[in-house]
Amino acid sequence: MPIISVILPSVSENNKLARFCASLFSCSLDIELLICGKDNAELPEALADRIRIVTADDGLTALNKALAEAQGKFIVLSDVSVTFADNALEKLIVASKGNASACNVGVVSDGTSGKAFMQNFSFEELSAKPYYFNHLLSADIIRNNTITTCGTDALSLMLFIADYYRYDICNPAREVLIYTDGNTGYKAENALAFVTEYANAFALTQNTPASMFFLRAVFTALLGNLDSDTFEALKSVTSLYSDDYAVLSWLKSTFAVDTAMLCDEASSFADFKNNGMGVFYKEVILPITADAVVKNFYFGKFGVDVLKKCIGAWGYYKFYRMKDGAVKKYGCKIFLKLLGGDLDA
Repeated sequence: MPIISVILPSVSENNKLARFCASLFSCSLDIELLICGKDNAELPEALADRIRIVTADDGLTALNKALAEAQGKFIVLSDVSVTFADNALEKLIVASKGNASACNVGVVSDGTSGKAFMQNFSFEELSAKPYYFNHLLSADIIRNNTITTCGTDALSLMLFIADYYRYDICNPAREVLIYTDGNTGYKAENALAFVTEYANAFALTQNTPASMFFLRAVFTALLGNLDSDTFEALKSVTSLYSDDYAVLSWLKSTFAVDTAMLCDEASSFADFKNNGMGVFYKEVILPITADAVVKNFYFGKFGVDVLKKCIGAWGYYKFYRMKDGAVKKYGCKIFLKLLGGDLDA
C-alpha cells in the first residue's frame, strides 16, 4: 500500500514527463503516480508498476476518479513542470504532524530560482499564487467529506484545496521543497460558475483561515482577469461577508479594492477601479554539493551555465591546491574559463 498518491490532473508538456517521474521516484517512500487522461503516455518500463493511467470521457471526470481510486494515505496534486528537492515528500509528511502540510516553491526561470512566497509566509498567502502542487493532503479527509473538484485548471484546483481546509489544518514546511519551471497562471473562466457556490459554503462554515485562503485565491484570479462577468462574481462573493468588518478590511488592504462598492448591489463594472502589484521574493540559493550537481542539473534545477560553473569551481580548486608548476597554471586557466573568469589565477 503506497503512503502517497501523486496525481497529475493533466500532462501539458510531454517532454517533461520523464524528468518529473525521475524526480518523484528518487525518494525512498512508497509512492504511486496516477496520470489522468494519458492512455498513450510513454512511460519508463522500470516504473510501470508504480504508475496508473486514469482515463474517462473528460479530464474533470478522470481527476475525480483518480481522487476516488488513490490508495495512498496522503494525496498530492502535481504538475509535470515540478521537480522535487531531496526528501521533499518525507519532509512534508513530517511537517504535517498527521494533518496537511504545504511548502514554499522555487520558481525557476533562465537558470535562476526565486521563492514564490516570503520565508515566513502565512497560510492564506499560499493561495496568492496558482501553485496547488505544494500541498500534502489527507486522503481520508477528502473521502470522508466527499470533496471533489470543479475543474482541472489552477483556480479550480485551488478551490478544491480551500474546500479541503474547511476540515483540516495546514502545518507548513516553510523551506523550498518543490521547484517549477512551468508557466502556470490563474484563469477564471472554468471555475467562475462555481465561485459563488463555494463562497456560500465558506460563509456558512465560518472557518476564518480557510475563508481567507479561499478569498485570496478568488480575488487574485478574478482581479487578474477583470471584466463584467468576473466583477459580478466578485460582488456576489464579497456581499456574503458584508457584515464581517475584519474580512472586508483585510480585502481592502490586501487588494486595494473598494469593498463598499463590491457590497453595493447598484454598482457596475464601469465604475470599478482596482490597483495591484506582483511581489517577488529574494533569490533561492540552491545547495551545491559534489554528489548533487549532476542530479540537480538533470532534474532541471540548474541550467547549463550553472553546471559549467560548478565543474569549473571544482576543477579550479583541485588544480589550485597542486604544487606550483606548468600543470597547475594550465589547469587553473582552463577551469577558470568554465567558471566565467570570476577569480584571479
